[in-house]
Amino acid sequence: MHDPYSVLGVPRGASDDEIKQAFRAGAKRWHPDTPEGASDRGRRFKVLTSAYEILGDPVKRGQYDRGEIDGNGDARPRKADGPRTRADAWDQVAPQPHANGSTNGHAGPASTGSINSASKAIRWAFEKAFGLHSNPDNRRRRRVDDLFAEFFADERRDSKPSSTRKGLDLLYDLSITFEEAVLGGLRRVKMPNGKRFDVKVPAGVREGQVIRLKGLGEQGLLDGPNGDALVTISIEPHPFYRREGRDVRLDLPVTLLEALSGARIKVPTLYGPVTMTIPENANSGDVYRLKGKGVPAQGVQEAGDQLVSLVVRLPDKLNPALAEAVRRWEQIGRA
Repeated sequence: MHDPYSVLGVPRGASDDEIKQAFRAGAKRWHPDTPEGASDRGRRFKVLTSAYEILGDPVKRGQYDRGEIDGNGDARPRKADGPRTRADAWDQVAPQPHANGSTNGHAGPASTGSINSASKAIRWAFEKAFGLHSNPDNRRRRRVDDLFAEFFADERRDSKPSSTRKGLDLLYDLSITFEEAVLGGLRRVKMPNGKRFDVKVPAGVREGQVIRLKGLGEQGLLDGPNGDALVTISIEPHPFYRREGRDVRLDLPVTLLEALSGARIKVPTLYGPVTMTIPENANSGDVYRLKGKGVPAQGVQEAGDQLVSLVVRLPDKLNPALAEAVRRWEQIGRA
């Protein structure tokens, strides 16, 4: 047997508003579709509702305080013949309807002893707790109807919750290297809830792109589908490379002699070094294309290239002989 005051966590001298607030807070916490409510199959929720049926009605609260009814709303034994069933107890403590079927004031639900009496009682508790009795407008009634449908399963479905719920999505920020962003890869991550799994990073992934991993989020409620894991990509900058669509660009330093005379030099790429020919009289800013050295081909998308921009580096110290040679070269060019 439960004490309604203890169930709602309020003192015996609590006001009507305090009792109402306690019930609303408890009902939302122990809703059968919440993790806590689902874990005990709605038992705590029904106990809360039963407690509010008594304390939310001034008549029944007074009867309970005087010891006339127990925590279930049933009449306590008396010397005279008392009610033999809970339906009889409802008939005694609930106001009787008038001929037109209405009740007076803020009365609680009248019971006919039918199988639906408990459902009617709980609906009355919701209407009172969420303010419908004091403000019976249609919009408020619709809200209460929605809450009732959500909070209490229809008995025609054997008191099972009205709907399943998809689990929550898990969010994760994954920082990857520039090379992984271009070439793709496999990363093992640990989610905030402790789950670990592998994330396949597609080649050519972009900054801020979200990878959705179906079914790897929180478990669904009431046999609902699991949520997803949403992985947001962050790309670490590279000291030399930068992305331009599906191409990769690299600034390549060359000496003055290599630029003037031409040369064959090794150029780093994400696939390994390759040899590239620089023609004579090359200038800073000249761009050379290494085919297929960018983002790999994917479906109908062709592979990107690596764009190599020359940067001619002058010597740190210009010796007199080199300075004289440059002057003569300039004069010859003007002739």
